[in-house]
Amino acid sequence: MRKLYFISLFVFIALASAPAFAARQCYSPAELNAEQTLRLHSELMVITVTCKQGSRAQDLVSAYTGFTRNNIEMLRQAEQTMIHYYQNIEGSDGIASLDTLRTRLGNEYGQQIADVSAPIFCQRLRDLVLNDYKLNPTQVADQVQHMIMTAQPYGHLCTYAANTATKPDPAPKAVAGLGIGTSSNYIASNAADLLAKN
Repeated sequence: MRKLYFISLFVFIALASAPAFAARQCYSPAELNAEQTLRLHSELMVITVTCKQGSRAQDLVSAYTGFTRNNIEMLRQAEQTMIHYYQNIEGSDGIASLDTLRTRLGNEYGQQIADVSAPIFCQRLRDLVLNDYKLNPTQVADQVQHMIMTAQPYGHLCTYAANTATKPDPAPKAVAGLGIGTSSNYIASNAADLLAKN
């Protein structure tokens, strides 16, 4: 009887806390925007690593590192927003989850390569790195908004967020001790790795 009581208590606690936990697993508009910003950056990285040159033999590595440099504040903010999101839903430091997100995003584009072959993938997308390198911050933000409308995010938009006026979320607090690219210096190390390989 005592065992049945503890099992019932456990089930009750699990069911009572599930709606609150599940409700926060959705994205605010800022979190959705952050994920898609990182998706864009990951897409450009995979294109750069796979294709290496544009359609007229332009160096994609320098275009990718230029895009990263030009948009470093936006990329940092996106990473900080996602770290804050993961801290809230997991109670962790959020960095491992951000690394997992980056890996998942990169793997999505890797799967596209496997589906169509590297030559076809590069024929279709290689110049995207060159084009995005030339974009100003407003145009990059427009590109991210396009991705929000067309790409499948890993989280859905919270219904409360979808039903309220578009008011920006408060900026997440910076994680102490983390520098450029927060996720193990992801942004800076990717650019450096690409340069070292070429």
